[in-house]
Amino acid sequence: MDVLRLIQIWNQVIMRVLDVRLMQTGIDNDLNQYRLPASAFLFAFQGQGELWVDDEVWLCDRFYVLHAGKGSQVTVRSREALNVYIVLYKASLPASASHEFHMMMEESDPFLESWGFPPGEPLAMLELLQTIRDGWLKSDDGLTRLSAKGDFIRFVHAVLRERLFGAGEPSLSEQVIRHLSRNYRQPISFEELARQLNYSQQYISRKCKEQTGLSPLDYVIRFRMEDAKALLAGTIATQQEIASHVGYPDLIYFSRMFKKYAGITPGQYRKRYGQFVSDYARNMSQSSVVPSRLLRYPFHVSDIDYQFQQDEANKMTRATRSFYAVMLLCLTVMLTACGGSVNNGGATHSQVAVSASPTVIAQESEALTSSEIKIVKTAFGDVEVPAHPQRVAAISYLGTVLALDVQPIAAESFLMSSPYLEGMLDVVTDVGDSLEKLLELNPDLIITHNPQPEVVEKYQMIAPTVSVPYNQFASIQEEMLYFGDLLDRREEAEKWNEQFEKEIADIREKVQQAVPEGETLSIMQEYDGNVSLFGPKSGRGGRLMYEIMGLKPTTTVPGFMLEESYYEFSLEKLSEYMGDYLILTTEVSLESLQADPIWGSLEPIRNNKVFIWTENQSWYRDPIAVKRQINELTDWIIEAASR
Repeated sequence: MDVLRLIQIWNQVIMRVLDVRLMQTGIDNDLNQYRLPASAFLFAFQGQGELWVDDEVWLCDRFYVLHAGKGSQVTVRSREALNVYIVLYKASLPASASHEFHMMMEESDPFLESWGFPPGEPLAMLELLQTIRDGWLKSDDGLTRLSAKGDFIRFVHAVLRERLFGAGEPSLSEQVIRHLSRNYRQPISFEELARQLNYSQQYISRKCKEQTGLSPLDYVIRFRMEDAKALLAGTIATQQEIASHVGYPDLIYFSRMFKKYAGITPGQYRKRYGQFVSDYARNMSQSSVVPSRLLRYPFHVSDIDYQFQQDEANKMTRATRSFYAVMLLCLTVMLTACGGSVNNGGATHSQVAVSASPTVIAQESEALTSSEIKIVKTAFGDVEVPAHPQRVAAISYLGTVLALDVQPIAAESFLMSSPYLEGMLDVVTDVGDSLEKLLELNPDLIITHNPQPEVVEKYQMIAPTVSVPYNQFASIQEEMLYFGDLLDRREEAEKWNEQFEKEIADIREKVQQAVPEGETLSIMQEYDGNVSLFGPKSGRGGRLMYEIMGLKPTTTVPGFMLEESYYEFSLEKLSEYMGDYLILTTEVSLESLQADPIWGSLEPIRNNKVFIWTENQSWYRDPIAVKRQINELTDWIIEAASR
């Protein structure tokens, strides 16, 4: 109903204030799933939070006015203290009102509608509400209640005036969160959602995080996990049924996600909080969901006629009624969902959110058996991972995963641009740094080298995550064995190592015979006047020439510099650290280096014993890249040594 008609209706109705309350929400004191016994205005102030009416959200930043109809389910969540006035009222048209108004009410009852906005003049509204509540608490005589009614009408006037002249559409974040709250059980395409809203995924994620502290991915996880908690506590559905219902066809994956979110396994949660399960078993006509936290906020209900039986023997609490109403709805949805099977044929990569080859397990098991998981050591301690991962996201170590004959489902842009992996990435999705894209692919294992705990924690909310620094391994063979064990490819890793050692044995002998004893090799990078030195743990040829070929840097290079992946130093030290041969990563040509007064004076540059390549060629040091680089670098140094 438009605002002008709404104003007309308000001018006709008989109105009564039923209750006025002030509450404070916070991290441990949210108003959760309260079913309104009458129409209400909520006025939130002095904080930030989420105001939910059924499956629609409004985001409060300092001040927000919200209207909700009788029977609506209200939730207020906040990461900090958020004060909320709640005014319950009843409005009805008198029988003497014109037929037109009665028709308008029948067509669309405005007192049942939900809407809200941040007020432009919040302090005047706040003052009115304070006056209403103060009078409401002091006395219950008719004169005081009449004054409260007058102040409430002035409050409604202020709200309708601002709604008429100032209130706009839901914000971007509100639109996104509402969409996710309605669709979180289904595969969600963040790419398609961003396209429909005409914003980039990065912008949407940033705005949501700024306004709520949570990204869209965080909301999907929260919706799914809270739904699962309610189903575990309020139904006798199996864990597999619940996992599938909330959006996780793979029970193992669901179990890990749930434990990460709730701190305990699904089975443990059901034992601790499933107080309604026995009641359900005794009375199969009642079903499905219990609110995660029942309302503890007392309203005066003496003036409220809302589905309460007067007979004490048959009376139910508001929480119990809310429980059974939601149970019946969710059981209907669950039975509908169970009637069909998932079919992903023809879906694009951004729409697929199911895991391949689910492990056969007992549906009611609380813990995963040793045959289904294993423990691996990572930079963040021991991690439980699938014993036989099927959907690997190689955010890092992409070439290593491919070398083990494992086809990853995802990787990041830079690794996918490797010239050594051309033709091997047709089914690999570039997720960049988007957690939303990664979530859509539903990996069962994520591999990264990222050392930041907050980043790894985000990955772990999606799937078990193994974080290993790039310089962790003493040799390429050790790297292959580690990931062979991780990916259930130990035999393939051992075969690769054996073949690799055979291939390089002859090459190493040829190189060592060609390079005179005592001659040294330097591996450096030049960029914008800065110089870095690389050791045996790095790319740029360091791993290949030092670790594999057995060549040595000049003894004037301090040992600590070689222990790092790279070490930047000043140009004054360039000649001191320079060996007889030089492998140099640069965008500058040999001719330009020879013409430079500093570089041109160096022996490798002057004697053309330098191998020049670009960063896109030299950065990669995975097993596939190393194999491709060996022949080129070997041919170069044998030829350079013969000069």
